[in-house]
Amino acid sequence: MDDSQVTSGFKGLSALVYLLNALCSILFLFSGPYLSVIIGLYNIAMCFAVLISVLQQPASLNEKLGTHAEFLYTFKGRFIVDVAVSLFLFGMHAFGTAMAIITMVLIIGIRLASNSFPGAFEEIFKPSGDASSDFDSPYGGMPSESNFSPQPSADL
Repeated sequence: MDDSQVTSGFKGLSALVYLLNALCSILFLFSGPYLSVIIGLYNIAMCFAVLISVLQQPASLNEKLGTHAEFLYTFKGRFIVDVAVSLFLFGMHAFGTAMAIITMVLIIGIRLASNSFPGAFEEIFKPSGDASSDFDSPYGGMPSESNFSPQPSADL
């Protein structure tokens, strides 16, 4: 089994799991008071965001997610989103509990399989760099220690 088969298998399995997570959230959405609606909508939004990042379709939304939510494309970011989705799913009766367990087993399984298929892991997730390396902020970025010089302050 080569890396491309493992990659397509994990992407397909992830897509199926997130579609089932969204279905579970839709069913929960109609089961109770307004708090169920809010939790269901929030979980559906997270599921579809991860689904778009996994399938990389539609291209326009994938590009927007890649720009504004690039953490979805790293393992750490995806793991955090998976934990959040799973925590919400645990509150969605038996179907939700089963899907939460399946979601956590999937992401842990992807990580464990990365030992055997490192190329597949690199195809699925972008490397997560540290915050100081390529920090791009609308406020001009973080000054590095080498070129930082404090400005004199005005004593009032």
